[in-house]
Amino acid sequence: MADTVSAEWQVVSDVLCASGEAPFWSAREERLYWIDPPLKRAWRLHLPSGRAEHWGFAGPITGLTPCRSGGFLLLLGDGIYHAGSWLDVPTLLVPLPSIDANALWRAGTCDPWGRLWLIAQTRPAANRLVPSSTLYCLRARSTTQPPLEPIRHHVGDCLGLSWSPDGRSATWCNTRLGEVVQAALSQPGSWPPELSAPMPLARFVVNPGAPSAQPVAVDAAFEGLPRSGTLDQAGNYWVSLIATGRARCLNGQGRSLLDLAVPALYPSGLCLGGSDGRTLFVTSMRAGLSAAQLAHHPQSGAVFARRVETPGLPAPLYWD
Repeated sequence: MADTVSAEWQVVSDVLCASGEAPFWSAREERLYWIDPPLKRAWRLHLPSGRAEHWGFAGPITGLTPCRSGGFLLLLGDGIYHAGSWLDVPTLLVPLPSIDANALWRAGTCDPWGRLWLIAQTRPAANRLVPSSTLYCLRARSTTQPPLEPIRHHVGDCLGLSWSPDGRSATWCNTRLGEVVQAALSQPGSWPPELSAPMPLARFVVNPGAPSAQPVAVDAAFEGLPRSGTLDQAGNYWVSLIATGRARCLNGQGRSLLDLAVPALYPSGLCLGGSDGRTLFVTSMRAGLSAAQLAHHPQSGAVFARRVETPGLPAPLYWD
């Protein structure tokens, strides 16, 4: 089923982010949270009042995770920090391992056992033609400094990480290869976790010449690259497709159930929330777009929302 119009979308925040990412919904606060790493800000929007607030940082913020206590974990340049509340002074919880001077760290999401998953990506080197990515897991805070352990290497870009409600599988986007993949967690809840090799759930046609897990027909249409995603209560995975401005719903077998045009060329993050969990929120990217692209998508960088049929899952919390 396809939807080629974007008229049903509403702009819920007209703040134009360089790259709005990693949104989550707080049902208790009726607020949407997201980050803008290039501009070194975290944002939150109180939906009933429409009031938006930002939290500025000295360096890029690449992760904002809600905690069980009501505070937040923040992934900053040198470590994982804890803040007791919005605008509170963050304190260092765990320093990041020194794996590469140019390593890019991103926070994923928490699993049902309150553990935060993170991705560390190192850039190409003379002996490595493509970036190398490792998935880490931060244990729940049972000690002053909980352990942060590498769990699986060579996991791709690992964006839009989302856990099934029983915690037995994770789904994420491998953007560079144009794949949505899944991996199983053996002995759920045990420490350290053991994650299986990721297997493709869905593949998208990538640009000619880009690396691909399997060949595609030369006349196949470019569908966009999977950039972010989230699971709903039925086990469907909503994925944003950048460079074509789409949001697509995939079932558990990877088949497309719904394809939506988004009023932004680069929808960079999405989540489900609202009063009944049936509002799809999409953050978007403005940085890097040409003048012609911005003329065609002038609201790029804003946050959009529209109604969907199946509610999402509550935002997973870190157990602090």
